[in-house]
Amino acid sequence: MTAQGERLRATLDAEIKNLSTLEHKLARTKLLLQEQATRLRLGASVEMVLTSLRLSVLHDTTLAVLERIDLVPKSAGG
Repeated sequence: MTAQGERLRATLDAEIKNLSTLEHKLARTKLLLQEQATRLRLGASVEMVLTSLRLSVLHDTTLAVLERIDLVPKSAGG
């Protein structure tokens, strides 16, 4: 294999490894989110679930999840 081919193969292998790591992180995060959703369905308090999320989910994922949560109900009039 040429030097160029070796560099390409090494780059592809590194990217495959990065994707495998990302898959693992996503699978772990999905499981944690599913567990917290189950806790909510079973009656856990919102505060306890939010605290668990903050402590157990990857920081950037936690921020993304928490930014989408609006715990203050909107008034009927807007």
